[in-house]
Formats: sequence, C-alpha cells, structure tokens
Amino acid sequence: MSASLKLISLNIQRSKHLDLVLPFLETQMPEVACVQELFESDIPELSNALGGARCVFAPMSKFIRDTAPQIMGVGIFLGHSARDNGISWYHGDPAELPVLDQDDRRTWNNKNFPLLWCDIEKDGTIFRIATTHFRWTPDGQADDGQRRDLKELLHAMEGVGECVLTGDFNAPRGREIFGMLAEKYKDNVPTHYISSLDPERHRVDNLQLMVDGVFSTPSYSVSDVEMICGISDHCALVANVSKAG
Repeated sequence: MSASLKLISLNIQRSKHLDLVLPFLETQMPEVACVQELFESDIPELSNALGGARCVFAPMSKFIRDTAPQIMGVGIFLGHSARDNGISWYHGDPAELPVLDQDDRRTWNNKNFPLLWCDIEKDGTIFRIATTHFRWTPDGQADDGQRRDLKELLHAMEGVGECVLTGDFNAPRGREIFGMLAEKYKDNVPTHYISSLDPERHRVDNLQLMVDGVFSTPSYSVSDVEMICGISDHCALVANVSKAG
C-alpha cells in the first residue's frame, strides 16, 4: 500500500481566529498544514497545536493595524521529516518587506509573493507540497497585476516540478486566473463546493467565491477533499495526498 499524507490548507486571517484555529488543528492533526496570512510570531502556538511540527516560513509583508508591525507570510507545518525546501519569489524583493496597512486598501497588495515548497518523507516516499497567497483584486476579477504574477507563478512552478499546490489564490473558480491554473494543473476541490469564504466570518457576508484551491501535477493523486468552515474568514480544505500510479 502506497504512503499517503493528510493535508490541510487554510488562510487563518492572522491571529484573529486562533481560538478556533488551534483546536481545529489539534483535532484534525494533519501531517502537512499549509497556512496563509500567518504571523511569524504565531508559529510556536500553531506548531504546538500540531504536536511540535516544524514550520518553513516565507515572509510577505509587515502588517500594521493599530499595533507594531507584524511579519506576515505563508508557512508549511510538517509532521514528518523534511528533505528539502525552497522559496521562489514570483513578485517583489525578498530583501525588503513592504508595509501593509489593513485600514488602507491601496496597500493590500504591498507584499512579496512567494511560492513556498517543501519535500516531506513518509514511509520512504517523498512528497513535494507547495503553497502561495496570490494577489488580491477588489472585485475578484482578473487585472493586469494578476495576469503578470500568474505568468511568473507558472514559471516558478515549472522550476518546482511535480507537486501539490495549495493556497488562497484570490481568483474565483470559473474566472480567468483560476481557469488558467486549472488548465495546467488538476483542480481537486469537488464542484459541489461553490465558495471557500466563510459565510459568517468573512468581511463580506455570503460572498460566493471559490478562491482557495488544491491543485496537483500528474504524479500525485489527491482524494477525499473536504471543505470545513467555521474556523476563519476562509474555509479549510482537507485532503489525502498520495503518489499516482
């Protein structure tokens, strides 16, 4: 029987919902957790909730809102041995962290955008898992910034090779950017899920947009994908990952 991993991808909206996120992770206990909008200072708490899992982290911005700046980015928490990891920056300059002011929408894309990946070994099998947090647009429609960044992201994905890609893509299923991703990689979220935005916790009530995803290249099989809400302003995607064939 081939090895498999339990994976979760979730935008946790910084520290706002840790009272829900931490017990959720403790209950689910995934072997890999891909987390977006993660404050670097919250990594120890999430690691403890995941049984002491190691975290690889890619900083994207300095977040401010009535507090001192917090370093925010994406992370991958690993419950098994990490063999290798890396970051491909498809937008921005990682030598400088831009400031994102939550109260000023003009700064919401003040981020360096990374493709963070990690090789995880379980039972002698190596899995490559990647995650990102893509550029936001105010109405969910593609703009030139998203088109430019998608071109660079796809180029970065070529360098990463066979993998499972998760994240908050800020690009709804059924529209241009998500469609271009789904042309290149398999979209594993069942079609009966129509929105990954939490109907009660997102800043816009009942916004019906599937913007989170779990994509895969042909070497991987992703099954038993379930969406669970009530944790953050985005819903969690839970899946089983194995090698295809």
